[in-house]
Amino acid sequence: MEEKFREDLLRDERIQWSGQPETSVIFSPADIFLVPFSLLWGGFAIFWEISALCIGSKSSPGSSVVFPLFGIPFVLIGLYFIFGRFLLKNFKKKKTYYAITDKRVIVLTEMMGRNVQAAFIDQIPSVNKSIRANGIGTIRFGSSNMMLSMYGNTGMELFGAAYGQDVPVFYDIKEANKVYNLVMELRTK
Repeated sequence: MEEKFREDLLRDERIQWSGQPETSVIFSPADIFLVPFSLLWGGFAIFWEISALCIGSKSSPGSSVVFPLFGIPFVLIGLYFIFGRFLLKNFKKKKTYYAITDKRVIVLTEMMGRNVQAAFIDQIPSVNKSIRANGIGTIRFGSSNMMLSMYGNTGMELFGAAYGQDVPVFYDIKEANKVYNLVMELRTK
């Protein structure tokens, strides 16, 4: 995996750790709100579409097209909320790579091009961790806007994009405590 970062390393920079998000982790903390909301949205949109199709078939031909067409975008959004975002999230995890060097933390995403986000370890104001009982966790390198962090790792990052660029975050990594300790050790050097 280290070869993925070869062209992004600074001179004399060495990788201390590299990894990828764990694809078996499906839900994030924000899903406590997002799952019920998506079921309500999608359920209402599908109900609307079925009702519009049933009512439209019994009324005049011109009006039978307008209401069903109006409901299609809402049904599509609802289907994305319910399950499409999980497919996108899984695909993104497979295309995301993390590295800790002796100087920086690096997040590389190879979706629609190559996107590299990095921060110098000695300039990171804070390092926050959230670890599950199984050792898989998330490490956030710095403080970010609440909206950015709320939609991060949900498949709905587009909603947080209007609030700026998020700080580097390692989502759903194995042995998160070990990685956190490595970063803290590098910060003291």
